[in-house]
Amino acid sequence: MKKNVVSLIVGLVVIVVVVVIVVLKKGPRESGEGLEGEKGLVGPERKGQRPVALIMKTLTNEFFQTMEKGGKDEARQLGVRLLVQSASRETAIEEQADIVSAMVGRKVGVILIAPADSKALVRPLLAANKAGIPVVNLDNPLDPGEVKAQGLKLVAYIGTDNVKGAEMATRELIRAMGGKGNVAMLEGIRAADNAQKRRQGYLKAVAETKGKVVEVAHESANWETEQAANVFAAMLQAHPEIEGLFCANDNMALGAISAIEAAGKTGKILVAGFDNLKAIQGEVLKGTVHCTIDQHADWMAAEGVKMALRLMGGEEIAESERVKLVNLELITKEVLLKKRAERTAGSE
Repeated sequence: MKKNVVSLIVGLVVIVVVVVIVVLKKGPRESGEGLEGEKGLVGPERKGQRPVALIMKTLTNEFFQTMEKGGKDEARQLGVRLLVQSASRETAIEEQADIVSAMVGRKVGVILIAPADSKALVRPLLAANKAGIPVVNLDNPLDPGEVKAQGLKLVAYIGTDNVKGAEMATRELIRAMGGKGNVAMLEGIRAADNAQKRRQGYLKAVAETKGKVVEVAHESANWETEQAANVFAAMLQAHPEIEGLFCANDNMALGAISAIEAAGKTGKILVAGFDNLKAIQGEVLKGTVHCTIDQHADWMAAEGVKMALRLMGGEEIAESERVKLVNLELITKEVLLKKRAERTAGSE
């Protein structure tokens, strides 16, 4: 009897070991939320459906975290498998180019990309064209001249009128300054189209004052908070007459207000940002930042996922849909308080 029991136990152990070995050899299994062990993949598996790649600049910026959430939420709702990838920081252009190459090798169905550099990412994306993978440009536009010169085929652009957004923020900044005074700007990565367009919009708003508002300084802080703090601290030392500052994104606005506080000038310099990050909303309510622009990053990604599903279904995208622009919103303290009151009333 004992011998039979021991034999049975040994047999069961052998079966368990064999099953474990087989599972390990097969690798990660598919689940309802994507491949276990493959970071960033969400959405149910459908036979024959390749995943859509959402490639962003970085997830250290809250703006792209919002974009990621919008993409994932839409992917789950539509039953699309979405593979989210990003570089380690916004200036890691080569790293993002390597991600593009990896996604082409992964044979994804569509590439949705918010490029870190408007020119440098064009060449890596040519491999997607050659592999028959449609490319949809999100947020930061790829340079039209470079796209044409390299022969890159883009399905569409889904993003922002950056000139208009910068105009809106700068006009509000100037209005709050009384329509006159000395201003400065912190720019993004100068090779990025959205940074260039925001510079154009800001300058357009300044020019409208016909000399009543004067730009006394402008520098790039490459979209980054720490750089912005250092750059604006030096700018303030050289130009203590600055009364208003437009920052091409909210991360740089956060750095700028820390430099303003360190200089003992809180409340003496009006600051405008761009992105409407949650972190900046608190500063707008406190009054350390005057205004920002909401460009709804979640909407961009959601629209991209919708378009990707249509493309994988063999649908042609009409010419009228090849440029889709978000509805920009000027965010001030009054706007935030109104939204808060509406949310409170809606929950009662």
